[in-house]
Amino acid sequence: MKVAVIGAGAMGQWLAGFVKQNLDEVVVADVSATKAERVAKELGISSKSVAEAAAEAELVLVAVPISKTPEVIKSLTGQVQRGVLIADITSVKSDVVEVMKTIEAKVELVSLHPLFGPGAASVKGKDFVVVPVKPGQRYAALKNRLIELGARVTEMDAEEHDRLMAITQCMTHFVLLVYLDALKSMKGLKQAEKLRTPMFATLLDLAKSVLAGNPELYGELQVRNRYARVVRSSLLEACRSLDIAFSAGDAKSVRAIFKEALAPWGSAKTKNAYKRMYERFEEGKT
Repeated sequence: MKVAVIGAGAMGQWLAGFVKQNLDEVVVADVSATKAERVAKELGISSKSVAEAAAEAELVLVAVPISKTPEVIKSLTGQVQRGVLIADITSVKSDVVEVMKTIEAKVELVSLHPLFGPGAASVKGKDFVVVPVKPGQRYAALKNRLIELGARVTEMDAEEHDRLMAITQCMTHFVLLVYLDALKSMKGLKQAEKLRTPMFATLLDLAKSVLAGNPELYGELQVRNRYARVVRSSLLEACRSLDIAFSAGDAKSVRAIFKEALAPWGSAKTKNAYKRMYERFEEGKT
């Protein structure tokens, strides 16, 4: 299966390397020919213009910014062969799936979301969420290959995807971004890093990892996912309520939080999480 990766950013580069290793022939294309050539040279593959890459491909993987994805998908349908599978990997699905549903060209259309970044060594044990818009044989073959490689593939509609990603991505990122933003005003941070607790070390390391990512992506996730504001509001309300309780001297309010928060997991899972945190800390991984 000839594959074209459109977009030579960090995730596009990861996709091209993954395809080369696990699928078939791959070319990379980007609006910046220089960037595409650099990535192609690093991976030992070919680079072409977007139009050339799309015209020759049987599978087109679109790895461009969230805001650009719908228009790129729409433009590609006029450049590809009949029966080609076009798939994006954007983290927000509502807009791109809406565009896909309007496309009348005889092509396969699915919206993929690998729930990991370019730091992944493989897809084994990793999750892919898929919104199948116009799936066919090529998508079935791709799905089977991902499963063979150890990935978990879950299919759902765009609305459910975005609602769940507001929790797993938007809320998580928001917590870490706020934490990082607050830390900059804290005196003695360098000294605190030397007097670290396992919990502080774990959270700080996780927050630092955000800074290795793409700030534009983190911003677009918050702006483009229609459910992001809902989860941010819930988080801010929880912060306000807890601050009011503590300011009033109510230390026992934590007990109520523990009781409600334990319900979904139970004490056994929380104790295992605590154990894993100490294992990582003592192994020097945080």
